[in-house]
Amino acid sequence: MRGVHAHYRQRGVVLVVSLLVLLLLGIIATTVARSNLLQLHMAGNDEARTAAMQQALAVVDAVLPSAVGTVPAGGVGYRLCLPDSAATDCDAYSLALQSGALPAIGITDVAVTRVAPLEERMPVLAEAQASSTVYYRVAKLEVQVSYDGSAAGLGRATIAQGLLLRLPASPQVVGATP
Repeated sequence: MRGVHAHYRQRGVVLVVSLLVLLLLGIIATTVARSNLLQLHMAGNDEARTAAMQQALAVVDAVLPSAVGTVPAGGVGYRLCLPDSAATDCDAYSLALQSGALPAIGITDVAVTRVAPLEERMPVLAEAQASSTVYYRVAKLEVQVSYDGSAAGLGRATIAQGLLLRLPASPQVVGATP
């Protein structure tokens, strides 16, 4: 009879050990699931940030042709914004973009600011790009684009890109000899 009681006690120990192993596996599975969910959220946020950056870069690309056509007329610090801009520090609200240049979803704010006077000389260029630089002046501008699509889950991005515009000038104005 003693052998029979020992056999029943072993079955109880095996059940307890099995439950502990099952509990341990459940804890591990829960931890892995939470970790995967966190990684999924991080990947979604990264995708939204990348999409917002692409939207902002597309707007910068749309601003460049209009910035080339309209150099801000004021002095250093003169700021040109979109007509419907909410910014209050703009000098003029006459920056025109092609239709469809702004994203359909989200809030986009664009400004072109003059950062240096026109009297500066053209920077040194590679030989393949150089062309009688003494007859040109340079306008240094900064294009700033802020895109906020967070209400639609698209993220936020702000970009500031420098722009050098080569403007023709006569040799009399430049003061250089050809």
